[in-house]
Amino acid sequence: MGDALLVLDTATDRTVLALRARVGAPLTDGTSSSPERGAAGLGSRLAAFLGATGVGPRDLAAIGVGTGPGSFTGLRVGLATAKTLAWSLGVPIVGIPTVDALRHAAATSTTAGAAIAVVQGAGARDHYLALPGEAPQLVPPGTDLAAAIGGHPAIALGADATRLDGVTGPDGEDPVAAGLRAQTGLGAALLMLLEERLVASRADDATTLVPVYVALPRGIAVGAGAGWSPEIR
Repeated sequence: MGDALLVLDTATDRTVLALRARVGAPLTDGTSSSPERGAAGLGSRLAAFLGATGVGPRDLAAIGVGTGPGSFTGLRVGLATAKTLAWSLGVPIVGIPTVDALRHAAATSTTAGAAIAVVQGAGARDHYLALPGEAPQLVPPGTDLAAAIGGHPAIALGADATRLDGVTGPDGEDPVAAGLRAQTGLGAALLMLLEERLVASRADDATTLVPVYVALPRGIAVGAGAGWSPEIR
């Protein structure tokens, strides 16, 4: 076992891969602008990323993975890939809520990450909303999204901008622009949170680690007797 740290996240419309080869080494970011829906595609992309950095699987000391919320399929692929790799190598795995990492990436010198609301597009018309100190929730089309945000500084990813009138980001920034900034820094934020949780001995059990499923796809939700939105992907 080496001392490299790897993080991956498939909750947003980008596939995040980032690596720190050793303590104090600079971040290597292999984030792609396209999401990864297939396990084979993510596996190939991950192998190519590690190959390009010169880090082999046996050099990894721990793996961090974003747990969402986000695309149901994307989250399952990302979690399955990270858990399989961690189990096969016998290294710790840490699940990190994607919204926590996005908040860290969006924080400014005057706006703490914990105070930021995170809005994500969910299918064609729904949204996920994570308010400060609260679990993420599904916001259906008929809801006043701006009112639900309630004056918190917010970042928005893949959201309907027409439903964000009056909403501002950290330090008065446009929430969509702040969301793009947070996405750009997501790999670094995930690595920072992974390092913090390893120091605190907060690794997860790969057999029980699951994504944050705010809403399930139509067929699964109906079969489980749960609520669902027909627009969710």
